[in-house]
Amino acid sequence: MQERYVPTMSENPPDRATLEREIRARQDSLAATVDELAGRVAPKALAQSGLDSAKDAGARLVLDEDGALRFGRIGAVVGGIVGLVGLSVLARKKD
Repeated sequence: MQERYVPTMSENPPDRATLEREIRARQDSLAATVDELAGRVAPKALAQSGLDSAKDAGARLVLDEDGALRFGRIGAVVGGIVGLVGLSVLARKKD
């Protein structure tokens, strides 16, 4: 927070027009900051940010730096899913 302007004895205080311009400039700056913050925390913006982050994480999981598929990782994920489905089927048959 900025300090309040206090003229010294050697200075002439700013005129009314100068003060009004400074106040208007600060109000505009504050309004822009509030608008930016409101945009950042808007539910739509947060949801889009989360979606973009999930897409990036998923892409990094299955694609290498050149954009080629990582078949080893894909196979491991598919194998894990098949294993979990198989275990759940076996568990239901025991009941």
